[in-house]
Amino acid sequence: MVIMVGGASRSSNGVATLDTSRAKSRFGVAYVRAVCSQAGVGFQETSPDEDVLAVDGSVDFEIAPARVQVKCSGQSRLKGGSTATWPIRESWRQRWQRSGVPVYFVLVIVDPDDQVSWLHHQDKATLHRAAAFWVRLDTLPDGQNIAVPKAQRLTADTLRSWAEDVRASFDGSAGGGVVA
Repeated sequence: MVIMVGGASRSSNGVATLDTSRAKSRFGVAYVRAVCSQAGVGFQETSPDEDVLAVDGSVDFEIAPARVQVKCSGQSRLKGGSTATWPIRESWRQRWQRSGVPVYFVLVIVDPDDQVSWLHHQDKATLHRAAAFWVRLDTLPDGQNIAVPKAQRLTADTLRSWAEDVRASFDGSAGGGVVA
């Protein structure tokens, strides 16, 4: 595998076992796990080949979990533009709309889109060269793409808001999803 560093290629010295797409997928999930850890909530990843609900995992709140679809991309930039978009399949939308609990889409943007630069190791800290943004999916109107507002940054405070959405899904006050 060849990794690009500052426009020049560098061999991974036989260490890498994931192609860039799979590495982004793992990085995206790891980023969400880090935010969940900061908030003190668990994240359960959907087993491979069991993502029949079109979600990658769930955030475990006390009352019930929220479902989460995670994507990681270098196509968008952290600065500039007020939204990022992601294409979806209609079958995914139908699954999200049938959920009785909230379903969220998290887009982790790596900037720059250079695998070696995703983490910046300094003497006093290791920094993610990335940010995540989110939108609720089970209440998403019909359309071809997901529009993710960059004003909706994924943080520990976001997860507190999601927990309230989950709680509201049991009393029917928040709408969206199917309340049994």
